[in-house]
Amino acid sequence: MQNEYRMTFSKVFQEVLMRFLFMFGEGCDKDQLPLNNFDYLHARVCFNGYKRGCIGILAPVKLCIEMSSNVLGTDMEDDICTEDSVDTLEELANVVCGQFLTGAYGDSPIFSLSPPLVSETDEIAWSDIVDSDDSLAFMVEDTPTLIYLELEQEVEV
Repeated sequence: MQNEYRMTFSKVFQEVLMRFLFMFGEGCDKDQLPLNNFDYLHARVCFNGYKRGCIGILAPVKLCIEMSSNVLGTDMEDDICTEDSVDTLEELANVVCGQFLTGAYGDSPIFSLSPPLVSETDEIAWSDIVDSDDSLAFMVEDTPTLIYLELEQEVEV
């Protein structure tokens, strides 16, 4: 990831966590991430227009349930939090993508966003993203979380 985008992407992620999910995320070195659980969800939103690429978020299922609890204003043990945890992660990825594009490129360029896709991930996929120069590591509520930005190519408008 280019340095010019690294700071904007990190800042947007942290701001959306605070404003949308009432959570705090702190950047950390990838080699310091504790890896005691590989029950992770992977949300991905792609965009095209002025620029083309994708953003992604990898977060533990338990953290996604906590995110859902915060959004819904209910206890984590409430079944609806588990049921809506994927939707919450999808919406987080969607908002982060939109806010990043506005923060990085301004209000003028037009982008089309794909619907967010969420899948389960495993240790191999986690390791591939950790090793990527396009990813950033965070501790969100003391839980390891990864975000990444892949810019595919410039498109002339």
